[in-house]
Amino acid sequence: MGVSCILLWDHQEGYSTPQAMEMLLKRLECLGSRSVGTWSMDCESLYPTQPVMAVVGNTTVPPRTVHLLHSSEYPKSSFIVLDTFVNSMVADSSLDAIFSNLKAFFAPRKGLRIEVKGQYHEVQQYTVKFGSLLFGATSKGVIVEVEDKQNTTVSSCWEPLTHFTRALLHTSQPIDRPSMVPPEKEYTPADSMVNYAYIFTQLRRVAPTFNK
Repeated sequence: MGVSCILLWDHQEGYSTPQAMEMLLKRLECLGSRSVGTWSMDCESLYPTQPVMAVVGNTTVPPRTVHLLHSSEYPKSSFIVLDTFVNSMVADSSLDAIFSNLKAFFAPRKGLRIEVKGQYHEVQQYTVKFGSLLFGATSKGVIVEVEDKQNTTVSSCWEPLTHFTRALLHTSQPIDRPSMVPPEKEYTPADSMVNYAYIFTQLRRVAPTFNK
């Protein structure tokens, strides 16, 4: 996998989510993109139900929220991201059954499940994924991931990658370099899952108003 930048697109005001996605599709087609298929992902956040503190060395650590993510690109895997957003752990899909048996310790909150449903295209050296971000049946905006397939470290491609992304989306919104990925480290799917979990959590916290 190459390096990806991921953002919740602050698209032009007055456009609904379907209209914004259609506009992005037309821009990709003008660039000669090739449709690859559809994709989806989901994120369920599991909150500690017991106020149990852990002790690591001389430090007391509070119970952590666990973000459990799935992607259609990796159907046999589950990704776990803690609320520190430092790294992601990867396990096979049987992990879901394990967490279902731990409801006395970790449980989801009603109405906070997030899903993304969309499509992806290839254009030049990039793969562009975009989809509608859903809380239940309500769209909260368009999430976009642009992957540079030719580069595997952030230091080798971040500036041209974000330049292409801004030009494609016609946006000046900031695209922060992923702080949890050392510049020379090989980028992995787990790094993208940390980015997704962080964006989803920020969305829940600030509850911004997006075009429906």
